Amino acid sequence: MKARIAISLILLLLVVLFTLQNIEVVTITFILWQFSLPRALSILLVLAIGTIAAWILHSLSRRGQQ
Repeated sequence: MKARIAISLILLLLVVLFTLQNIEVVTITFILWQFSLPRALSILLVLAIGTIAAWILHSLSRRGQQ
C-alpha cells in the first residue's frame, strides 16, 4: 500500500513538472478551425485521443475474432 502511494506521488510530481515546463500557449490549426491552448494540454489531449482510438480498435478486432 505504501509503495502504491509513493509511486502515485512520484507520477503526480512528474505530471506537475511536465505541465509547468510546457505552459507556453500554442495555436493549432485543423482544417478551418483554430485553437489556442497550453502545449501541455494539447499533448495530453492528443494522448487521450490516441488512447481512446487504440481502445476502440482493439475492441473491434477482438469482436471480429469471436
